[in-house]
Amino acid sequence: MTRLTGQGRKTPPPPIWPEDRYEVLCERDEPHGSTRDRYHFPGHAVRSARDLETAGLARRVRVVRLSDGVVIYDRVDGVDLPADEW
Repeated sequence: MTRLTGQGRKTPPPPIWPEDRYEVLCERDEPHGSTRDRYHFPGHAVRSARDLETAGLARRVRVVRLSDGVVIYDRVDGVDLPADEW
């Protein structure tokens, strides 16, 4: 009998994707409500936030670093940290 790799394992294998580290919070007008998207790379999160604003799809967009809750981008509050602080 041939056994496939990982069969009989007591613990699940580690995830193949890295954990998400940044969250984009998008506040929209009713009836659309708010959305939350998570990203591993900060550049993708900030680009997504700026693109949502440029397209006029949100009234407020914030990017939060999940490890410590620091807001790295929020145009309404005037927060736009340089890339080396992400």
